Amino acid sequence: MRLTCDERMTVAGHRGDSYNCFENTMTAFKQALEAGADMIETDVRLSRDGKMVLIHDETVERTAHKKGRVGEMSFEELRALNVGNKNHPESIPTLEELLSWASREKVALNLELKEYYTEGNEERCVECIEGVISLVEKYEMTDRVVINSFDAWILEHVYKRYGKKYLLHGFYPYWEMMRVSINPDEYLYCACIFDDTNKAHYDYLAKKGIEAWIGASATQRDRLELCWEYGARLVTTNNPADTIKKLKEIHG
Repeated sequence: MRLTCDERMTVAGHRGDSYNCFENTMTAFKQALEAGADMIETDVRLSRDGKMVLIHDETVERTAHKKGRVGEMSFEELRALNVGNKNHPESIPTLEELLSWASREKVALNLELKEYYTEGNEERCVECIEGVISLVEKYEMTDRVVINSFDAWILEHVYKRYGKKYLLHGFYPYWEMMRVSINPDEYLYCACIFDDTNKAHYDYLAKKGIEAWIGASATQRDRLELCWEYGARLVTTNNPADTIKKLKEIHG
């Protein structure tokens, strides 16, 4: 099972089309798809009452301009926030809303799980993992979803329980991840390279059969072309339309 191809670089909208829209909103997700993105990247957290919501930060301060930690607020409280502005109000979506929409569209999802296996958060971490998988299966999206986290404990839990049923996304070099106890070579489908102009990183991943992906800092045409030549098969971008335009020039 693959989510990319060898003829062109696949494009993922980072928190949707976060350049032209408010990040991690249904508007941003839909706009990314309209711009031509193949995939939507987003972040999954739990509300206090266990609802899976899509928001990057641990607090709501940056996006909603209010005080509060996501995990300490009820879903009702989170839903009442405006993560847009006065003229364009936006609400925090749920994972189920995204999956319900995406299941009817031609788009893949990259779900970054933010409930880490830290002291005191162990149960919520497992609850989040299993909740994500349950919804992915409910909407029959298993073959169009990659599960992603900086916490290797999460990836290892999925691998140990489900084998390679789910595509797992890590980060390279592997020291960028927390709590690594199994060599990620064993279970990763792809890894986002931090130093994406270092050819040795691509060569290592290729040798291990792991796809090399690159992140949102790769915005210049020359850098995108170099990464493609080195072996990058997916780029996550804040501005899908701009990136797609540059990739069309590269791929002819």
